[in-house]
Amino acid sequence: MKFSWNRSAKLALLTTLVGTGSAVANDSTATLGAGGLELTISNDIVMESEDLLLSPREVRIRYGFRNESSQDVTTRVAFPLPEVPFGPMDNVQLPVAGKENFVDFSVMVDGQAVTPELEQRAISAPVDNDNAAAQYPEGRDMTSVVRQTGLPLNANLPAWRSKLRDLPHDVRKRLVKEGVLFGEPGDGTADDLSPQWSLRETYHWQQTFPANKLSVVEHRYKPVVGSSFFTGDASDMQTIRSTYERPYCLDHAGIAGVQRLLEKAKTATARGKSGSNVFAVETKYILKTGANWKASIGQFTMTLDKLHEDAVLSTCFDGIKKTGATTFEVQRNQFEPKNDIQFVIFRMDE
Repeated sequence: MKFSWNRSAKLALLTTLVGTGSAVANDSTATLGAGGLELTISNDIVMESEDLLLSPREVRIRYGFRNESSQDVTTRVAFPLPEVPFGPMDNVQLPVAGKENFVDFSVMVDGQAVTPELEQRAISAPVDNDNAAAQYPEGRDMTSVVRQTGLPLNANLPAWRSKLRDLPHDVRKRLVKEGVLFGEPGDGTADDLSPQWSLRETYHWQQTFPANKLSVVEHRYKPVVGSSFFTGDASDMQTIRSTYERPYCLDHAGIAGVQRLLEKAKTATARGKSGSNVFAVETKYILKTGANWKASIGQFTMTLDKLHEDAVLSTCFDGIKKTGATTFEVQRNQFEPKNDIQFVIFRMDE
């Protein structure tokens, strides 16, 4: 599967070792404007610390915020997730299917549970379709357009396909022509159509930060994980290098590790063990919103857990060190995030 993520890898570092991991976003202050949730910058609240754990099964974040002003500050806090694509080539599997909160996102503030609100936006993600690209260029907010069709913004809900079938045939054809749905020109067959938007979800809540006090905010959720698989065919390494080498700084050691996994999968298949594949799992964490607080992040610690010792992890995030059989860590002081985090993990499915 391929996520529609901006792959702006800037720092050249590779962590490629024997071991597996996955991912997500950073808190930000926000306001509710006429066009929906708008992220803002805080002039009073400092993020003293952020402890971040990323794995394919769970994401955990613990923030320490301090209100440096002499008065309590009440503001809206927002946590955006990476966009989820729904195109015909995007084989997305949501952790908790059938729910709007499909990642089981939860919030704790100073040890007390908080129920967050959820904002959903449909963002144009045209497939190879000239009409769609012309009318709804990539990145355009299509929320009102999609809502007018009566279709859920979350195309992974069980009701999405049934609501699509309920639309009159001529309406479905019109939506294809307009670029809202993707399909063959003039085709209104419901089972052959897919959305031309991705889903942007942001969890948000109102929070009071007491004057001159530390507030601890914790999040936990299950990340959306997408993957491609390889069987060990002769062309697999060429595909892997062209797809992952540059965006994830996959170096010679990493390529050698992936090659070993491909050979292992090929050998297992030759011995009659079906379903022996190498999976490539791409993950992203939205880190740049951490710069929306006053000053830089005082102490930043990120741990990546690959979960499997024989997997290969590669990322362009600098300064990562191995700390365990499956874990890697990076620490920064006075950290100002300028890029989001993305990494890929290759693992053998046995």
